[in-house]
Amino acid sequence: MNVIGQIVEERAVAENESLDLGGSYAKRWDAAFTAVRERASCATVAREFERALYGGLRKALKQWNERGVSLSDLLHQCDSRQALQTSIRMTDGHQYMRLFESAVASSGPSRGERIRGWIDAVLDTVFDHICLRVAGQGNWQTLYDVQDFTTEVRQALEPAVRRITSQFEKDPNWQPRRVPSREREQVSPTERLMPISLLGAAKR
Repeated sequence: MNVIGQIVEERAVAENESLDLGGSYAKRWDAAFTAVRERASCATVAREFERALYGGLRKALKQWNERGVSLSDLLHQCDSRQALQTSIRMTDGHQYMRLFESAVASSGPSRGERIRGWIDAVLDTVFDHICLRVAGQGNWQTLYDVQDFTTEVRQALEPAVRRITSQFEKDPNWQPRRVPSREREQVSPTERLMPISLLGAAKR
């Protein structure tokens, strides 16, 4: 490979969506990292993780498509390591795609299990990086403390992870979008009346 070709290849790899915290192409995770470091509430941290997860997946899939590879292609290549390796090369070793390959090797045989394994691998990568960076610093005295907290965050993220898995399982060409907050925060009429006493006065 000539020098120009090598530079182009290195630039393509560098510009791929990344999960390497602190890097130029992983900045979407900065808010989640800061929330954990500052020991924000579980709900706040989960919200930042959900936002970054949707955005990262959407960007990664766009980059794959620009290089001629789709999630649908990968799902059809799951039983061929050679085909997956070819797709990884086509996307310049994209980190999200390498995680997909790893997930396929360790997940069950169904499409849903493979997709779920991939999403879990993305989150595991980020959580591992964050735990190692904040443990023993400021608000987190030990690695076990932050790991216990991130386990709670993972549980809070479960509805979003199930939704993403289900959407991709139904349509691999789906573009990840968060459910609008007004839909996620809808409250039933009964729940709206709960803070109201029988006398019509607000509870204090």
